[in-house]
Amino acid sequence: MARRELKRLKEEFPDIEIEPIEILTNRGKMKEDGVRQFPALVYADKSLSGFILTRAAIRSYLVDL
Repeated sequence: MARRELKRLKEEFPDIEIEPIEILTNRGKMKEDGVRQFPALVYADKSLSGFILTRAAIRSYLVDL
């Protein structure tokens, strides 16, 4: 669901780059970024995670970057 919403929001925020990371094979990256739940969005020291990330939550996160 988060991936679908990110694709839709990409039209509104064309400058964002999305780098999907598979957590099963990149546990070190997950730990390094402090991710405890997924899906998760991480940029610098700001993160957003949760089982269900709504379009509104993702949009708010992107606006605050």
